[in-house]
Amino acid sequence: MATRKVKKDFWEQLFVYPSFNIRFGFTVGLILLFFVAITFTIFKLKIIEGVSDQISALNLIVQLALLVLGILAAYYALRQLVETRFINLDEAATQELKRNHYSRAIEKWREAFYIRPEASVFTNMCEAFLLTGDYDTFDQYARMSESSGFLSKRIIQESSDQIILLYLKAVRHLLVKNQGEAEKHIVNLVTLVKNDKLLGFQWDFMDLQRSPSYQDLSGECKNIAENLIAYLSKTIQPTRREYFEKGSYATQAVEPIV
Repeated sequence: MATRKVKKDFWEQLFVYPSFNIRFGFTVGLILLFFVAITFTIFKLKIIEGVSDQISALNLIVQLALLVLGILAAYYALRQLVETRFINLDEAATQELKRNHYSRAIEKWREAFYIRPEASVFTNMCEAFLLTGDYDTFDQYARMSESSGFLSKRIIQESSDQIILLYLKAVRHLLVKNQGEAEKHIVNLVTLVKNDKLLGFQWDFMDLQRSPSYQDLSGECKNIAENLIAYLSKTIQPTRREYFEKGSYATQAVEPIV
């Protein structure tokens, strides 16, 4: 697979590790330097005549500098507060999910998602929709992941996140016994896995397997779900994996393919 070169932004060209604290300090210093330069220009070049007018201009510059620095300080404090809130919501939602409080988990992940639309929060929230059987809302968010606009970027960008979303879409249809639609997503999933060699990644399948909806599955849909989970968790038998990748998603056979 060809390696995509990531273009460095303005801050990465200036610093090796462009953390928020470094960027904030650099911005404050640059603003102070700007106001100092203006003050020096006014008094050195005598752009403003008269001592009283110069003092008034200096007072105005100081007030503007304090206003800008105050806004930046408020932004910095708000950002830290929001970041802490995001982390707490994500952790709280995970704990609620472990207690099988799916609705509470959804509310916390939904709030965290609108604070910072990260793929991990999005996929966790979508799985929780499946656990509660809220397929309509799941479909709405799934469509949201496929769009981007001027004020928003595409939520799902990495191949591993795309695989998780395809897995969730397939499971969504398996849970309602819509095998045909589920297999369409599995085809795309297998293609993506084989092309990018991404088989095996961190995802907790036990939450789904313990849910009442999954426990009610039976027949070929149950076999497909089990094979899909085994395939993604890298626990599938080699022969069954061969069947699975060739499109026999429900098979339980272990004989080699001819």
